[in-house]
Amino acid sequence: MNSPYFSPDNTSPKASHPIITNSATSLNQRSNLIDETDEAELSQNPLFCYCFRAFAVLYRQLLAVKPRLIQEIVADDPWKLLIAVTLLNKTCGTLAIPAFWNILSHWPTPWHLASADVEELSSHIQHLGLQNVRARRLTQLSEIYMQDPPSVYDRRTSRVSASSNGKYPATPISHLPGAGRYALDSYRIFCTAHQDPGSEEWKSVLPTDKELICYLVSYNRNNTLKSGPLT
Repeated sequence: MNSPYFSPDNTSPKASHPIITNSATSLNQRSNLIDETDEAELSQNPLFCYCFRAFAVLYRQLLAVKPRLIQEIVADDPWKLLIAVTLLNKTCGTLAIPAFWNILSHWPTPWHLASADVEELSSHIQHLGLQNVRARRLTQLSEIYMQDPPSVYDRRTSRVSASSNGKYPATPISHLPGAGRYALDSYRIFCTAHQDPGSEEWKSVLPTDKELICYLVSYNRNNTLKSGPLT
C-alpha cells in the first residue's frame, strides 16, 4: 500500500502556495497595489510582461525546490543517518545539525564513536540536552552497528508500533539502539533507494514527523521522482 502522499487520486495533503499565472492583469488584481488605469497600461507594456513572465518562472522553480534534510545528505551511510536522527529527536535542526557535523569531525566512523569517551562526547552535545543519555546511546549504537551491521537481505522485526495496524514493517535497522519510529521512517525513505535502487518502499512510508511529511508532499506535488528519492 502506497503512502497517501503518492496516491493518484489527489487526496494527499497539499501545500498552500499562491497561484502563479502568466497574466499581469491577474497579479495586479490580487495585489490591489495598482489602480485599474495603471493596470491596463502595464498589461500593454512589453517590458513589464517580459519581466513578469520571468518572475513567474523563477517563482515556480522556487516552489518546486524540495526540502533538503540531513537524512538525504547522508542517505548513503545508514550509520550517519542514525546518528543524525538520534540528535534530531526532540531537538531543532539548527542545534542538532551542527552538533552532528562536529561529532563526525571528531569520531568519523562507527569504530571511532564506539570507542569514544562518554564524558567527552557528552560535552560536545551538552547544549542539546539529555547529553549523557544520548552519548551512551551513540556509543552503543556504533558498537552494535559494527558487530551486527544492517543488511537489505536481513530484515529484523521492528519494536515500534504503526498507527495503521499496530505492526511496523521489519527493516534492516530495527535491531539497533534508538531505532524508533522517526529513525525507521527516515531509513525507509532515504536509505532504501541507495541500497536497493529498484525498491519503491519509500512510497509506502507513513511518517508522523512533520519534516518527513513535508518532504514527501513536496515530491508528490512536483512529481520530481520516478524511481526513488535519491535518483
